[in-house]
Amino acid sequence: MGELVENLERIALELVANLAHGNATLRVPRNSSPNMTTAYRRVTYNSRGSRHSFCLLVYMLSRVHRLQVRGGSFTVRGLYYGDSMLIRSQSRIAEARLDVCRMLNTSPLSLGILAASKGLMSGDVRLLMTNGDVMDSSLYCGPMTLPTDPEKVDRIETQADFVLVVEKESVFESLLSRNVFSTIDGRFILITGKGYPDCCTRRMVHRLTEENQLPAYILVDADPFGIEIMLIYRHGSQTMSFSSQELDTPSLRWIGLHPSEIPALGTGAVALGTGDNKKINDLLARNDLEPGVRQELRMLQDVQLKAEIESVIDFLTDDYIPNKINRNLFL
Repeated sequence: MGELVENLERIALELVANLAHGNATLRVPRNSSPNMTTAYRRVTYNSRGSRHSFCLLVYMLSRVHRLQVRGGSFTVRGLYYGDSMLIRSQSRIAEARLDVCRMLNTSPLSLGILAASKGLMSGDVRLLMTNGDVMDSSLYCGPMTLPTDPEKVDRIETQADFVLVVEKESVFESLLSRNVFSTIDGRFILITGKGYPDCCTRRMVHRLTEENQLPAYILVDADPFGIEIMLIYRHGSQTMSFSSQELDTPSLRWIGLHPSEIPALGTGAVALGTGDNKKINDLLARNDLEPGVRQELRMLQDVQLKAEIESVIDFLTDDYIPNKINRNLFL
């Protein structure tokens, strides 16, 4: 907390110095990499085009400073409804939050301004909260929504052998309806981020692998967007690479669907679109791809087909998942 407060106050002092010269300007790093801090954009009150963005940044910086000094937290939604005339939309305050993260070189979770969690979890797991509450998955009639602030989870208790992350809520629900915990041998925790994962979901997967020493597997669609989601869990978002350490799970094991399996699916595959091919090229330009992942992306380019997890849903729990885990068929 001390370093964050020091950085916030440094930014405030720089702004005051600029104001003394009639220059109401804040600098926001353009590139999320901490090694490229010289690349930044100027957000200034002096320009009508960026005046509102400047006001939101000052507002957000002051809120974060207050939270760091006094403790507590806010939600993005709560901030919006607290002053909707100033903020105008939740998307604007969410973008301002991300800009402040870039300025402070920290993750959104560290600010104390949180987005509502969308991740779901089920299985052998109990979350012991810092306030004494216990979130026990076994007591829920359905899946358990992850807490908005994962740092309020004091510790995680589980007898699970592994974590299984699935890309989509529809697959998550389908697995539960098929009694996945009775079908697959061994105890495990099932998690979904409902598509592109939020920070809370990524943090929970990270903590389960680091603190509970559980291997984690992921199941995504065999298309470039599914592969990108896998990479976000593993290496982080390209727009938030400055906050990767506490959110990423580099040991995450990709069990499927693999593009190299598409030819065997027959009618379960469909043609790639223009957006798919652009996304493939964007992913291939990344410098953090493992050789196996790069090879699978090349396979997508070659076959020009994609497939969803649902194409193997009928034998997912009886054969596909157990076979991949037991035979170490992951990338």
